[in-house]
Amino acid sequence: MPGRRVGLWRGPPRRDGACERDRKSRSQQLALRGNHSRSDCARITLTQEIRTMSRVRWIVAALIVLPAIILISAAADDLAVRAQASTKVVRIASARGIIFYPLWGMAPFAEKYGIRTEMIPVMTNADQQRALQTGDADVATQGYVNPAIMAEQNVGNVKIISGLYLGGQNLIMRKGVELKGWKDLEGKKIGRAPGTFAQVLFILAAEANNVDVSKINLVNVTAVGTAELQALKNGDLDGLVMFTPTVDRGVVEGYAYYPPCCDISSTAKFGGRNQLLGANSDFLKDRQTAINFVKAYLDSEKYYLDHRDKAIEVAMQYTGVSKDVVDEALKHATLEHRVDVQTAIDVAKEGPKFGFTKADMSGKVASYFDLSYLSEATGKPINQLDSLRK
Repeated sequence: MPGRRVGLWRGPPRRDGACERDRKSRSQQLALRGNHSRSDCARITLTQEIRTMSRVRWIVAALIVLPAIILISAAADDLAVRAQASTKVVRIASARGIIFYPLWGMAPFAEKYGIRTEMIPVMTNADQQRALQTGDADVATQGYVNPAIMAEQNVGNVKIISGLYLGGQNLIMRKGVELKGWKDLEGKKIGRAPGTFAQVLFILAAEANNVDVSKINLVNVTAVGTAELQALKNGDLDGLVMFTPTVDRGVVEGYAYYPPCCDISSTAKFGGRNQLLGANSDFLKDRQTAINFVKAYLDSEKYYLDHRDKAIEVAMQYTGVSKDVVDEALKHATLEHRVDVQTAIDVAKEGPKFGFTKADMSGKVASYFDLSYLSEATGKPINQLDSLRK
Protein backbone atom coordinates (compact mmCIF):
# COMPACT_ATOMS: atom_id res chain seq x y z
CA MET A 1 0.00 0.00 0.00
CA PRO A 2 1.59 3.23 -1.10
CA GLY A 3 2.42 5.75 1.57
CA ARG A 4 0.20 8.79 2.17
CA ARG A 5 1.32 11.82 0.22
CA VAL A 6 2.23 14.90 2.26
CA GLY A 7 1.35 18.41 1.03
CA LEU A 8 -1.71 19.94 -0.56
CA TRP A 9 -4.75 17.77 -0.46
CA ARG A 10 -6.33 17.19 -3.82
CA GLY A 11 -9.60 15.42 -4.16
CA PRO A 12 -11.12 14.03 -7.29
CA PRO A 13 -13.38 16.29 -9.31
CA ARG A 14 -16.88 16.41 -7.99
CA ARG A 15 -19.30 14.69 -10.27
CA ASP A 16 -22.07 16.95 -9.07
CA GLY A 17 -20.29 19.95 -10.61
CA ALA A 18 -19.70 21.66 -7.26
CA CYS A 19 -17.88 24.65 -8.77
CA GLU A 20 -14.30 25.61 -8.18
CA ARG A 21 -14.18 24.95 -4.47
CA ASP A 22 -12.71 21.46 -4.95
CA ARG A 23 -9.85 22.86 -7.01
CA LYS A 24 -8.79 25.28 -4.27
CA SER A 25 -5.98 24.73 -1.77
CA ARG A 26 -6.87 23.30 1.60
CA SER A 27 -6.59 26.64 3.30
CA GLN A 28 -8.75 28.23 0.61
CA GLN A 29 -11.28 25.46 0.96
CA LEU A 30 -11.47 26.05 4.70
CA ALA A 31 -11.87 29.78 4.09
CA LEU A 32 -14.87 29.09 1.88
CA ARG A 33 -16.56 27.51 4.91
CA GLY A 34 -18.24 24.40 3.67
CA ASN A 35 -19.70 23.00 0.51
CA HIS A 36 -21.92 24.81 -1.93
CA SER A 37 -24.73 23.32 -3.85
CA ARG A 38 -24.61 23.26 -7.59
CA SER A 39 -27.10 26.15 -7.86
CA ASP A 40 -25.09 28.24 -5.36
CA CYS A 41 -21.94 27.71 -7.35
CA ALA A 42 -23.68 28.81 -10.52
CA ARG A 43 -24.95 31.94 -8.81
CA ILE A 44 -21.50 32.75 -7.38
CA THR A 45 -19.87 32.25 -10.76
CA LEU A 46 -22.46 34.49 -12.44
CA THR A 47 -21.93 37.20 -9.80
CA GLN A 48 -18.19 37.10 -10.33
CA GLU A 49 -18.66 37.38 -14.09
CA ILE A 50 -21.02 40.34 -13.67
CA ARG A 51 -18.53 42.10 -11.42
CA THR A 52 -15.77 41.48 -13.91
CA MET A 53 -17.91 42.80 -16.77
CA SER A 54 -18.85 45.89 -14.72
CA ARG A 55 -15.20 46.66 -14.10
CA VAL A 56 -14.50 46.30 -17.80
CA ARG A 57 -17.40 48.60 -18.68
CA TRP A 58 -16.18 51.27 -16.23
CA ILE A 59 -12.71 51.09 -17.68
CA VAL A 60 -14.05 51.38 -21.24
CA ALA A 61 -16.35 54.25 -20.21
CA ALA A 62 -13.46 56.07 -18.59
CA LEU A 63 -11.37 55.65 -21.72
CA ILE A 64 -14.20 57.16 -23.78
CA VAL A 65 -15.40 59.89 -21.39
CA LEU A 66 -12.02 61.29 -20.36
CA PRO A 67 -10.99 62.31 -23.89
CA ALA A 68 -14.49 63.71 -24.41
CA ILE A 69 -14.17 65.84 -21.27
CA ILE A 70 -10.80 67.09 -22.44
CA LEU A 71 -12.24 67.99 -25.84
CA ILE A 72 -15.27 69.75 -24.30
CA SER A 73 -13.03 71.67 -21.89
CA ALA A 74 -10.79 72.76 -24.73
CA ALA A 75 -13.83 73.84 -26.76
CA ALA A 76 -15.21 75.79 -23.79
CA ASP A 77 -11.88 77.53 -23.30
CA ASP A 78 -11.82 78.39 -26.99
CA LEU A 79 -15.35 79.81 -26.82
CA ALA A 80 -14.42 81.85 -23.74
CA VAL A 81 -11.39 83.28 -25.52
CA ARG A 82 -13.49 84.12 -28.58
CA ALA A 83 -16.20 85.70 -26.43
CA GLN A 84 -13.63 87.79 -24.63
CA ALA A 85 -12.09 88.84 -27.91
CA SER A 86 -15.49 89.88 -29.29
CA THR A 87 -16.51 91.84 -26.17
CA LYS A 88 -16.66 95.58 -26.78
CA VAL A 89 -15.30 97.85 -24.06
CA VAL A 90 -17.20 101.13 -23.66
CA ARG A 91 -15.58 103.83 -21.50
CA ILE A 92 -18.04 106.06 -19.66
CA ALA A 93 -17.01 109.39 -18.12
CA SER A 94 -19.40 110.37 -15.34
CA ALA A 95 -19.50 112.07 -11.98
CA ARG A 96 -20.44 109.94 -9.00
CA GLY A 97 -23.81 111.65 -8.85
CA ILE A 98 -26.69 109.78 -7.25
CA ILE A 99 -29.02 109.99 -10.25
CA PHE A 100 -26.42 108.46 -12.56
CA TYR A 101 -27.17 105.02 -11.08
CA PRO A 102 -28.41 103.51 -14.39
CA LEU A 103 -24.94 104.20 -15.83
CA TRP A 104 -22.94 103.03 -12.82
CA GLY A 105 -25.15 99.97 -12.45
CA MET A 106 -25.54 98.96 -16.09
CA ALA A 107 -22.70 96.41 -16.33
CA PRO A 108 -24.97 93.32 -15.99
CA PHE A 109 -27.26 94.63 -18.72
CA ALA A 110 -24.38 95.55 -21.03
CA GLU A 111 -22.98 92.02 -20.84
CA LYS A 112 -26.10 90.73 -22.57
CA TYR A 113 -25.12 92.78 -25.61
CA GLY A 114 -21.46 91.77 -25.57
CA ILE A 115 -20.35 95.03 -23.95
CA ARG A 116 -18.12 95.60 -20.95
CA THR A 117 -18.46 99.04 -19.39
CA GLU A 118 -15.54 100.90 -17.86
CA MET A 119 -16.48 103.78 -15.56
CA ILE A 120 -14.20 106.84 -15.51
CA PRO A 121 -15.01 109.17 -12.59
CA VAL A 122 -14.99 112.75 -13.92
CA MET A 123 -16.53 115.49 -11.80
CA THR A 124 -17.72 118.28 -14.14
CA ASN A 125 -19.58 118.44 -17.45
CA ALA A 126 -16.70 120.51 -18.84
CA ASP A 127 -14.16 117.78 -18.07
CA GLN A 128 -16.53 115.12 -19.37
CA GLN A 129 -16.88 117.04 -22.64
CA ARG A 130 -13.10 117.25 -22.86
CA ALA A 131 -12.82 113.48 -22.33
CA LEU A 132 -15.16 112.95 -25.28
CA GLN A 133 -13.27 115.36 -27.52
CA THR A 134 -9.88 113.76 -26.81
CA GLY A 135 -11.18 110.21 -27.10
CA ASP A 136 -10.44 109.40 -23.47
CA ALA A 137 -14.10 108.39 -23.14
CA ASP A 138 -16.56 106.86 -25.60
CA VAL A 139 -19.65 108.26 -23.88
CA ALA A 140 -20.10 110.81 -21.11
CA THR A 141 -22.71 112.72 -19.17
CA GLN A 142 -23.38 116.26 -20.40
CA GLY A 143 -25.52 119.21 -19.39
CA TYR A 144 -28.03 121.18 -21.44
CA VAL A 145 -25.48 124.00 -21.80
CA ASN A 146 -22.86 121.77 -23.42
CA PRO A 147 -24.26 121.84 -26.98
CA ALA A 148 -23.96 125.65 -26.97
CA ILE A 149 -20.44 125.48 -25.53
CA MET A 150 -19.39 122.91 -28.13
CA ALA A 151 -20.89 125.03 -30.89
CA GLU A 152 -18.82 128.04 -29.84
CA GLN A 153 -15.69 125.89 -29.57
CA ASN A 154 -16.37 124.33 -32.99
CA VAL A 155 -16.27 120.82 -31.54
CA GLY A 156 -16.90 118.41 -34.38
CA ASN A 157 -16.56 114.95 -32.86
CA VAL A 158 -19.26 114.84 -30.16
CA LYS A 159 -22.99 114.19 -30.43
CA ILE A 160 -25.78 114.08 -27.86
CA ILE A 161 -27.48 110.70 -28.25
CA SER A 162 -30.02 110.54 -25.40
CA GLY A 163 -31.31 112.09 -22.22
CA LEU A 164 -30.50 110.91 -18.69
CA TYR A 165 -32.62 112.65 -16.07
CA LEU A 166 -34.62 115.68 -14.98
CA GLY A 167 -34.42 117.47 -11.64
CA GLY A 168 -31.72 116.59 -9.14
CA GLN A 169 -30.99 120.28 -8.41
CA ASN A 170 -33.00 122.82 -6.48
CA LEU A 171 -33.32 125.53 -3.87
CA ILE A 172 -33.39 124.64 -0.17
CA MET A 173 -34.09 127.08 2.66
CA ARG A 174 -32.91 127.07 6.25
CA LYS A 175 -35.61 126.03 8.69
CA GLY A 176 -37.01 129.11 10.37
CA VAL A 177 -36.72 131.19 7.20
CA GLU A 178 -40.21 131.27 5.73
CA LEU A 179 -40.67 131.41 1.99
CA LYS A 180 -44.32 131.66 0.96
CA GLY A 181 -43.71 132.73 -2.62
CA TRP A 182 -41.03 133.63 -5.14
CA LYS A 183 -41.13 137.33 -4.25
CA ASP A 184 -40.07 136.43 -0.70
CA LEU A 185 -36.62 135.67 -2.10
CA GLU A 186 -35.96 139.38 -2.32
CA GLY A 187 -33.73 140.39 0.58
CA LYS A 188 -32.67 136.82 1.35
CA LYS A 189 -29.05 135.58 1.35
CA ILE A 190 -28.95 132.79 -1.20
CA GLY A 191 -25.80 130.80 -1.91
CA ARG A 192 -25.22 129.74 -5.51
CA ALA A 193 -22.23 128.25 -7.35
CA PRO A 194 -21.43 130.33 -10.46
CA GLY A 195 -21.13 128.29 -13.63
CA THR A 196 -23.53 125.57 -12.53
CA PHE A 197 -26.72 124.88 -14.41
CA ALA A 198 -28.55 124.89 -11.08
CA GLN A 199 -27.89 128.60 -10.61
CA VAL A 200 -28.88 129.26 -14.25
CA LEU A 201 -32.25 127.58 -13.71
CA PHE A 202 -32.69 129.38 -10.38
CA ILE A 203 -32.22 132.84 -11.91
CA LEU A 204 -34.40 132.03 -14.92
CA ALA A 205 -37.16 130.63 -12.68
CA ALA A 206 -37.00 133.65 -10.36
CA GLU A 207 -37.26 136.04 -13.31
CA ALA A 208 -40.15 134.04 -14.76
CA ASN A 209 -41.95 134.54 -11.43
CA ASN A 210 -41.44 138.33 -11.39
CA VAL A 211 -38.64 138.39 -8.83
CA ASP A 212 -36.30 141.38 -8.93
CA VAL A 213 -33.11 139.34 -8.93
CA SER A 214 -31.05 142.43 -8.09
CA LYS A 215 -32.77 142.46 -4.70
CA ILE A 216 -31.66 138.92 -3.87
CA ASN A 217 -28.43 138.86 -1.88
CA LEU A 218 -26.63 136.30 -4.05
CA VAL A 219 -23.56 134.83 -2.36
CA ASN A 220 -20.98 133.03 -4.50
CA VAL A 221 -20.08 129.62 -3.08
CA THR A 222 -18.25 126.53 -4.31
CA ALA A 223 -19.99 123.43 -5.63
CA VAL A 224 -18.36 121.17 -3.04
CA GLY A 225 -21.24 121.48 -0.58
CA THR A 226 -19.72 120.79 2.84
CA ALA A 227 -18.85 124.36 3.83
CA GLU A 228 -22.00 125.61 2.12
CA LEU A 229 -24.26 123.41 4.23
CA GLN A 230 -22.42 124.50 7.36
CA ALA A 231 -22.99 128.15 6.40
CA LEU A 232 -26.68 127.41 5.90
CA LYS A 233 -26.90 125.62 9.22
CA ASN A 234 -25.09 128.43 11.06
CA GLY A 235 -27.34 131.11 9.59
CA ASP A 236 -24.75 132.69 7.29
CA LEU A 237 -27.05 131.74 4.41
CA ASP A 238 -30.84 131.77 4.24
CA GLY A 239 -30.98 129.44 1.28
CA LEU A 240 -28.77 127.43 -1.04
CA VAL A 241 -29.09 126.55 -4.73
CA MET A 242 -27.24 123.32 -5.40
CA PHE A 243 -27.59 119.82 -6.75
CA THR A 244 -27.99 116.41 -5.19
CA PRO A 245 -26.78 115.07 -2.78
CA THR A 246 -25.88 118.39 -1.13
CA VAL A 247 -29.43 119.75 -0.96
CA ASP A 248 -30.84 116.40 0.14
CA ARG A 249 -28.29 116.07 2.93
CA GLY A 250 -29.39 119.40 4.39
CA VAL A 251 -33.00 118.21 4.38
CA VAL A 252 -32.22 114.79 5.88
CA GLU A 253 -30.03 116.31 8.59
CA GLY A 254 -32.98 118.44 9.64
CA TYR A 255 -31.93 122.08 9.24
CA ALA A 256 -33.22 122.70 5.69
CA TYR A 257 -36.37 122.17 3.64
CA TYR A 258 -37.60 122.35 0.06
CA PRO A 259 -39.93 125.38 -0.22
CA PRO A 260 -43.15 124.15 -1.90
CA CYS A 261 -43.63 127.50 -3.62
CA CYS A 262 -40.33 127.71 -5.39
CA ASP A 263 -39.16 124.73 -7.41
CA ILE A 264 -36.50 125.91 -9.88
CA SER A 265 -37.64 123.15 -12.28
CA SER A 266 -41.21 124.45 -12.49
CA THR A 267 -40.97 126.89 -15.41
CA ALA A 268 -42.72 125.91 -18.63
CA LYS A 269 -39.84 127.12 -20.80
CA PHE A 270 -36.89 125.43 -19.10
CA GLY A 271 -38.46 122.86 -16.78
CA GLY A 272 -36.16 120.55 -14.86
CA ARG A 273 -33.85 119.67 -17.74
CA ASN A 274 -30.54 118.50 -16.39
CA GLN A 275 -28.34 115.75 -17.83
CA LEU A 276 -27.82 114.27 -21.28
CA LEU A 277 -25.64 111.51 -22.72
CA GLY A 278 -22.96 112.47 -25.23
CA ALA A 279 -20.80 110.22 -27.40
CA ASN A 280 -17.56 110.46 -29.34
CA SER A 281 -18.01 110.25 -33.12
CA ASP A 282 -15.38 107.51 -33.50
CA PHE A 283 -17.37 105.36 -31.09
CA LEU A 284 -20.55 106.09 -33.04
CA LYS A 285 -18.97 104.76 -36.24
CA ASP A 286 -19.50 101.27 -34.84
CA ARG A 287 -23.21 101.80 -35.14
CA GLN A 288 -24.36 98.43 -33.86
CA THR A 289 -22.26 98.70 -30.72
CA ALA A 290 -23.58 102.21 -30.11
CA ILE A 291 -27.17 101.03 -30.53
CA ASN A 292 -26.54 98.04 -28.27
CA PHE A 293 -25.07 100.36 -25.66
CA VAL A 294 -28.21 102.49 -25.71
CA LYS A 295 -30.36 99.36 -25.45
CA ALA A 296 -28.34 98.22 -22.44
CA TYR A 297 -28.79 101.63 -20.83
CA LEU A 298 -32.55 101.50 -21.42
CA ASP A 299 -32.68 98.02 -19.87
CA SER A 300 -30.78 99.35 -16.87
CA GLU A 301 -33.06 102.38 -16.60
CA LYS A 302 -36.20 100.23 -16.65
CA TYR A 303 -34.84 97.73 -14.13
CA TYR A 304 -33.94 100.36 -11.56
CA LEU A 305 -37.21 102.20 -12.05
CA ASP A 306 -38.98 98.92 -11.29
CA HIS A 307 -36.65 98.07 -8.38
CA ARG A 308 -36.14 101.23 -6.35
CA ASP A 309 -34.39 99.34 -3.56
CA LYS A 310 -31.74 98.17 -6.02
CA ALA A 311 -31.30 101.72 -7.31
CA ILE A 312 -30.66 102.91 -3.76
CA GLU A 313 -28.23 100.05 -3.17
CA VAL A 314 -26.21 100.79 -6.32
CA ALA A 315 -26.11 104.54 -5.66
CA MET A 316 -24.87 103.94 -2.12
CA GLN A 317 -22.07 101.72 -3.40
CA TYR A 318 -20.47 104.17 -5.83
CA THR A 319 -21.23 107.44 -4.01
CA GLY A 320 -20.69 106.47 -0.38
CA VAL A 321 -23.81 108.48 0.48
CA SER A 322 -26.15 107.26 3.22
CA LYS A 323 -29.37 105.43 2.43
CA ASP A 324 -31.56 108.23 3.82
CA VAL A 325 -29.91 110.86 1.62
CA VAL A 326 -30.11 108.67 -1.49
CA ASP A 327 -33.76 107.96 -0.77
CA GLU A 328 -34.47 111.69 -0.44
CA ALA A 329 -32.57 112.46 -3.65
CA LEU A 330 -34.60 109.98 -5.67
CA LYS A 331 -37.77 111.83 -4.69
CA HIS A 332 -36.60 114.95 -6.52
CA ALA A 333 -35.29 113.54 -9.81
CA THR A 334 -36.79 111.64 -12.73
CA LEU A 335 -34.99 109.36 -15.17
CA GLU A 336 -35.74 110.47 -18.73
CA HIS A 337 -34.03 109.11 -21.86
CA ARG A 338 -35.88 111.51 -24.14
CA VAL A 339 -34.36 114.94 -24.71
CA ASP A 340 -35.77 118.40 -25.23
CA VAL A 341 -33.86 120.00 -28.08
CA GLN A 342 -35.85 123.23 -27.80
CA THR A 343 -34.73 123.67 -24.20
CA ALA A 344 -31.10 123.36 -25.28
CA ILE A 345 -31.77 126.03 -27.92
CA ASP A 346 -33.49 128.32 -25.40
CA VAL A 347 -30.68 127.85 -22.88
CA ALA A 348 -28.10 128.66 -25.57
CA LYS A 349 -29.73 132.07 -26.03
CA GLU A 350 -28.90 132.79 -22.38
CA GLY A 351 -25.22 131.92 -22.85
CA PRO A 352 -23.85 135.48 -22.99
CA LYS A 353 -25.95 136.52 -19.99
CA PHE A 354 -24.59 133.76 -17.76
CA GLY A 355 -21.15 133.62 -19.31
CA PHE A 356 -20.99 130.03 -20.50
CA THR A 357 -20.68 131.34 -24.09
CA LYS A 358 -19.63 134.71 -25.48
CA ALA A 359 -22.25 134.71 -28.23
CA ASP A 360 -25.72 133.32 -28.84
CA MET A 361 -25.05 129.87 -30.32
CA SER A 362 -28.69 128.76 -30.42
CA GLY A 363 -28.68 128.47 -34.20
CA LYS A 364 -26.11 125.66 -34.13
CA VAL A 365 -27.31 123.70 -31.12
CA ALA A 366 -29.71 121.32 -32.90
CA SER A 367 -26.88 119.93 -35.05
CA TYR A 368 -25.27 118.48 -31.93
CA PHE A 369 -28.16 116.07 -31.38
CA ASP A 370 -28.25 112.70 -33.13
CA LEU A 371 -31.14 110.68 -31.78
CA SER A 372 -31.07 108.03 -34.50
CA TYR A 373 -29.35 105.59 -32.13
CA LEU A 374 -32.02 106.14 -29.49
CA SER A 375 -34.67 105.77 -32.17
CA GLU A 376 -33.36 102.37 -33.26
CA ALA A 377 -32.92 101.24 -29.66
CA THR A 378 -36.47 102.17 -28.67
CA GLY A 379 -38.22 101.50 -31.98
CA LYS A 380 -39.74 104.99 -31.82
CA PRO A 381 -39.45 107.80 -34.38
CA ILE A 382 -37.17 110.70 -33.52
CA ASN A 383 -40.08 113.14 -33.32
CA GLN A 384 -41.28 111.21 -30.26
CA LEU A 385 -37.88 111.47 -28.59
CA ASP A 386 -36.69 115.04 -29.22
CA SER A 387 -39.18 116.95 -27.07
CA LEU A 388 -40.69 116.82 -23.60
CA ARG A 389 -43.40 119.32 -24.51
CA LYS A 390 -45.60 117.13 -26.72
